[in-house]
Amino acid sequence: MVVLPSGHPLSHRHGLDLADLTDALWLRAPVAIPVERLRELAGGGGFRTGFGYDGEDVRTVLNLVAAGHGLVLLPASVAAEAAGAVAPGVPLSSPRVVHRVEVLYAEAAGPAAALAAQLRQPPSSTPPGTSASGS
Repeated sequence: MVVLPSGHPLSHRHGLDLADLTDALWLRAPVAIPVERLRELAGGGGFRTGFGYDGEDVRTVLNLVAAGHGLVLLPASVAAEAAGAVAPGVPLSSPRVVHRVEVLYAEAAGPAAALAAQLRQPPSSTPPGTSASGS
């Protein structure tokens, strides 16, 4: 989804062609599709970069768009957060852009995992230091 500031001339379209956006000013942000990738997809130059934001906070990126510092291309699930000061995202009709996200995690192991598992257990009705038989 292309996220544009509220009131942007293209914000009311049902779809946008990447070729129509080559002259637009774009934000550089880790959460957005990189401008270099946009140039690749469009098969040429263009895509001027304005403000660069190195943080990962999506709200900050959306606020920068709302303030007119540039457009961003975000996955639809992320662009859904744009309601408010920023116009809803406009789908990119052409070309098809695939944004792949992978999540890696390690199985919980070791002393920290054992402690976390113990802390998740329901509390015992027996007060500490006493046995269940009352002795």
